[in-house]
Amino acid sequence: MSEPDRPRAGVDLLEAIYTTRSIRRFSPEPLPDELVERVLDAAIRAPSGGNSQTWRFVVVRDPTLRAQLGELYRQGFREAYPADRVQGEADPTRRRVIRSADYLADHMGSEPPVLVLLCLERSTDSPPPGRTAGSSVYPAAQNLLLAARGLGLGGCLTTLHLRREPQVKAVLGIPETVDTYALIPLGRPASPHGPLNRRPVREVTFLDRWGGRAG
Repeated sequence: MSEPDRPRAGVDLLEAIYTTRSIRRFSPEPLPDELVERVLDAAIRAPSGGNSQTWRFVVVRDPTLRAQLGELYRQGFREAYPADRVQGEADPTRRRVIRSADYLADHMGSEPPVLVLLCLERSTDSPPPGRTAGSSVYPAAQNLLLAARGLGLGGCLTTLHLRREPQVKAVLGIPETVDTYALIPLGRPASPHGPLNRRPVREVTFLDRWGGRAG
């Protein structure tokens, strides 16, 4: 898609930042290829280490493959969040988030029309990825989610597929030298986007030294 032809999203950037919540329930309406291409085109505008641009995106539309990925994700989720943990969460806010994630785990492979697996490719002589490797892929994930918001779509960044990464890579034919980092369900939200509730900046920011407070 050439620069002059690229349509602009209808949401202001700061509005998108302040309203892009994690979407875990989706309308079954299919997504046109053009919309998927546009969110990916936004994703590749993100920075990467040394401008290497070694990110790779596996877009999964096939219902059978989505069902297989969904089952592997569900297994990973159940390991991290067994039923007693979901039911026993006392904090109401946390319980609401876990229940929403629990719903996604049961519907990952059936409800969102598109699954996007974010990966990084490395050379055959490269060591396993270290702590900084994600800095070359997660900015692309955030660009993708912001672009989706601007286009009336939704998604969320998930990583629990990593508990079944070898099986995920086998399902999709991903080579040994490619590492996966995030699985993003993508589709039209079943409910509207809305404002985000976050802790105030003053509660998470220190001045000059750890623990230092302004004022």
